[in-house]
Amino acid sequence: MLRKILNEARFPLLITTTGPLLIKSGYATVSGPDMKPVLTYRNGKQEVYLPGSSLKGVFRSHLEKIICSLRPQVVCNPFWRADEEESGLQVERKNDYLPSCGDRFERRAKRGENLDENTDTVYRDSCPACRLFGSTWFIGRVAISDAYLVDRSKERKEQRDGVGIDRLTGGASHGAKFELEVVASGVEFEADVHLRNFEIWQLGMLFAVVQDMEDELVRLGSGRSRGLGKVKATTETQEQEGYPSGVTTSIIRGSEEPENELWGLGRWLNDNSYGTKPNDILEFPEPIARSDRGIRSIRIFKGEALRTLQRQAINEFITRINNWPKPEAVEPIRTR
Repeated sequence: MLRKILNEARFPLLITTTGPLLIKSGYATVSGPDMKPVLTYRNGKQEVYLPGSSLKGVFRSHLEKIICSLRPQVVCNPFWRADEEESGLQVERKNDYLPSCGDRFERRAKRGENLDENTDTVYRDSCPACRLFGSTWFIGRVAISDAYLVDRSKERKEQRDGVGIDRLTGGASHGAKFELEVVASGVEFEADVHLRNFEIWQLGMLFAVVQDMEDELVRLGSGRSRGLGKVKATTETQEQEGYPSGVTTSIIRGSEEPENELWGLGRWLNDNSYGTKPNDILEFPEPIARSDRGIRSIRIFKGEALRTLQRQAINEFITRINNWPKPEAVEPIRTR
């Protein structure tokens, strides 16, 4: 599956701050605010940006909550090992999440399964989040770039004061004042989301997060419970540097996908391998014309075509999660 390019989807993600935003730098400051936003050098100048790793983490975390809400015990908690000493937290986890996929595969490998050569088995037995974002045993399908300023001249930062609260008096704690430097509201960032060899429901997973970001239900960075991190996102942006707005799907030129259909990985493989399904297809009321670009044949979804694609893909995501098979239990490895 990883040795071929079967299908791809790509879209820009325009993120606009609708409130103060702070993704903290990991470096201590000698002077000035105690907490400052992460910075990068771009085109010879220093500017604020949103790290792709942070965006990908937010996408995965939000999707894990969505999947667990749709159907408990389908998605794994990547930080939970099955042999952890049980506590109230572990019992709660068992009701909602599975142990880490990476941990489960590690146990199977120690029992003699040759998983290094059977990537189809690893993909098939991974939870929905690990299939899309990857685990310690399998590379993910999606890449999210750093989000850079759309217009550097509109970069605005402001300082805010914070103070610790005395738990006895409910007032300000003496000596607990601190300062924040945050990105002001109205600043635009743009990232690139690239999905390769995807199943239709995986595209729907990403659209579900984008929809929640468009509805301002997802916050980024630090201090989210204190009013920071409110953003709004959309996939329909202005064309920049020859890259179109909306969602672009592509296949290798000469492939047989009809213009009124979008094929997912299962349809391209068409053999039930990797735990995929041959009926992994979306049908559209009107054909979406293609154009050739290099070795690829691309289609661009905008306006009503994009809304139809998003709606159908999200429906496929919900249906697939509701019918997701339960994984086999993996017994702990006992040592003498």
